[in-house]
Amino acid sequence: MENIKTRDNIIYVNLKYLTKNHEVTLNSNFIKIFDVNVEEFMKPFIPLFKEAAISITIIFHIYQLSQYNKRICNSLLDRAKLAEFVIDQLIRRRKENIKNFKNFTWYKSFERLIEILTKIKTFAEKISQLHEIKKFSKVKNIKERFEILINEYDNVMMDLNFTMAITNEQQRKIDHENLKDDLSEIKEFLEKFDSIENKLKTSIIYEEVLNIRPNNKNVEVKNLDDIKLTKPRIIKDDDIRGRFIRKMYLNTNEVACIKAYNYESLPYYHNLATYMKATQSPNIIQFYGFAELEDFPVMVSEWAEFGNLRNIYLRDGITSLKLKLAYTLDVCRAIAYLNALGIYHKELQCSNVLVTAENIAKLKFSSPIRSLSSTFEDVRWRAPEMILNMKLYDQKCEIYSIGMLLWELIFERRPYEDMNFSMMIDYVTNGGREKLQFDNNSSIMVNIQKTWSHDPDARMSISKLFIDLDTLIKSLDEDNNKVDNKMSLKLKNPSNYKSEVYKYDSKSIQNVIEPILSIDIGIKAHRAKNYEKAWKCFKMQVENQNAFGKYWMGYYLWEGIFVQKDRKAALTLYKEAADDFIVDAQYRYSCALNKLSTELRINPKEIIKSLQLAADYGSEKAQLLIGDAYLKAKLGYKKNLEMAILWYRRAALQNNKDAKEKLEKLGIEFLTRD
Repeated sequence: MENIKTRDNIIYVNLKYLTKNHEVTLNSNFIKIFDVNVEEFMKPFIPLFKEAAISITIIFHIYQLSQYNKRICNSLLDRAKLAEFVIDQLIRRRKENIKNFKNFTWYKSFERLIEILTKIKTFAEKISQLHEIKKFSKVKNIKERFEILINEYDNVMMDLNFTMAITNEQQRKIDHENLKDDLSEIKEFLEKFDSIENKLKTSIIYEEVLNIRPNNKNVEVKNLDDIKLTKPRIIKDDDIRGRFIRKMYLNTNEVACIKAYNYESLPYYHNLATYMKATQSPNIIQFYGFAELEDFPVMVSEWAEFGNLRNIYLRDGITSLKLKLAYTLDVCRAIAYLNALGIYHKELQCSNVLVTAENIAKLKFSSPIRSLSSTFEDVRWRAPEMILNMKLYDQKCEIYSIGMLLWELIFERRPYEDMNFSMMIDYVTNGGREKLQFDNNSSIMVNIQKTWSHDPDARMSISKLFIDLDTLIKSLDEDNNKVDNKMSLKLKNPSNYKSEVYKYDSKSIQNVIEPILSIDIGIKAHRAKNYEKAWKCFKMQVENQNAFGKYWMGYYLWEGIFVQKDRKAALTLYKEAADDFIVDAQYRYSCALNKLSTELRINPKEIIKSLQLAADYGSEKAQLLIGDAYLKAKLGYKKNLEMAILWYRRAALQNNKDAKEKLEKLGIEFLTRD
C-alpha cells in the first residue's frame, strides 16, 4: 500500500511508481467513510475502503500519465471505476447490507477485491512506463496477465453479488480490441527502438538517476582532470563557436567547453548530476563534467560537428525529406528515453537539436541562463495547455512540441513567424495551428496533425509516432531520396512493502468477524520467531490471493518452518508470487527450479530464462549471477566483459557487496562513467 499522510483533514497519496513523486488527493466518493464515527459492523471494513480509495485514485493517475498501452490502462480504469461505484453504493446502503457486513465469508471476498485492485494498480504501472515494459520477456505475457486479472475481478464481483460490475460481452470485445491494438503497437515499437545492450544500459541509467534523487545533498558531479583536455590535432576555423570551444578529451573524444554559471548552487548542481547520467542515453548530447580552462570553470559536453538544425537549414537548407524524418526519429528516441527517466525537455525546437559528425541528431538542454526574449520564443513550440498553465507539463506536451519541431524542420522556418506574441498566444490557445501544405506526403501531414491535437488525450503516443516515422522513412523512394550520411549536409563551415493498518478494537464487533491479519503483522511475527502466528497470517493472505502471502508461504514450505517441507508446493507459490511482480519470488523460483530440475525433468533453458527474468525485474542476486555468467562464459552465455560489467553495476546499485568487489577488481569506478 502507498504511503499516505493527512494535511488539513485531507488524505494525500504519495505516488512512488513514477521516477518523480506525485502527490494527489484521494478522489473517491466514499472518502467520507474514513471518519471513525461509524457503525460497529462497518469498522473492520474501514482499512479496506481506504486501500480501495488509494488503489482507484492511483489507477486513475496512472491512466492520465500513461506513456504506453494507454488503451489497456483505460480498460483497467473501467474496472476500478466500477468498483468505486459499487463500493460507494454499498456504503450508502449499508443498513440494507448489514447481513453481508457481518458475514466472514463475504468479508474475505471483499478483501480479495481490494487485493485484485492492488494487482490492477501494479500491472497498470508496469505496462504504462517504458523502463517497466522492458522487463516483460514477451509481449504476450502482458495479454495473459491482463486476462487473468479480468477473470479474477469478474469472479470476485460475482462472489460479492456485485453483478452490475461484471464484464459483459460488449466490454470484452472492447477489451480485446484494446489489447490487440496496444500490444501490436508496443511490440513493433520495442523491436525498432532498442537493442538488448541498450536496454541494459538504459536500465542502469534509470536506476542511477533514481539513486541520485533521494540523495541530492551528497551528489557529486565529475570534475575532469584539466590535463586530459587538449587541443585538437587538426585545427579548424570554427573550433571556437561563440561561447563553445572545441577540445579533445583523453585524446579520443571531441568535446565542447562552455563557461559554467552558478554550478555550485545545490539545486542546479543536483540537476546536473541527474543530467550527467541521463545524457549517457542514445541521441542526447553527453555531459562529461566540469573542468578548468584558462583559469575559468567550464562544462564539458559532446561536440556536435554540424551544429544545430536551425543553423543548418538557415545556412544551407536540408533538401532530403528522408533525412528530416530521420532527424525527427532521433529526437523521438531521445524523448522516449528522457521521459522514461521522469525527465521532460520542455524546449523542443530545432535550435536545441545538434547533429554529430556521424549525421546523428542529438538533443541538448538549453543554457541555465537564458534571456527573457528566449523564453518568450519557446512559446512557438509549446502546447496550448502549457501556455495557459506553465505547471501543466507531461509527455503529451512533448508530443505536441515534436510535431511543431517536425513542421519547423520540413518548412525550415519558425512557427508563426508572421504573428506577434499576443496574436500567437490567442491563435494557438483557441485551436489555431500552422498551415500544412503537402503534395504526395499526406501521411506526414496526418502525423503532424495527430501530434498537435488541441485535446491532449487525442494526441498520438510516442510509440505510435516512432513507428509511423520509421515506416515513412522506409517507404520513401530510395532512388529519388537517397541519403548519403557523409554528403547530405554540404556545409561550408562544418559546425519492504509496507501497508498501513487501521487501528480499531475488534472486541467491539461482538466477535462477528475476525479481521484478516495484515502481511506486516506476519512479517513482524516471523522476525520475532513467532512462526505459528506468522504461518497463520501468511495462510490467511494466500486464501485471499495476496502475492506477498504466497511468497512467504512458499518460503515456509520450502524451508520447513513450522510446517513440513513441501518444495513442489513452494515452487508453485513462488511462481504465482513472481507473476505478481514480487522480485525476490522470481529469484527464489529460479533457484527452486534448479534444485528440483532432476526430479521434475526441467529444461536448463527454462531455469536460465527464469533467472534472466529475475535479473530484469531487479533481483540483485540474479544480476550478480548473470554478471558472473558473462564474465566466465557460464550458463550458456558467451563471454562478454562489457555485459558482465553492466550487470555488476546494476547489482552494485542495490548495494550488493559482492558486485562492488567484482567491479573494484575489474578496475571499474562504481556509479561513474567507465
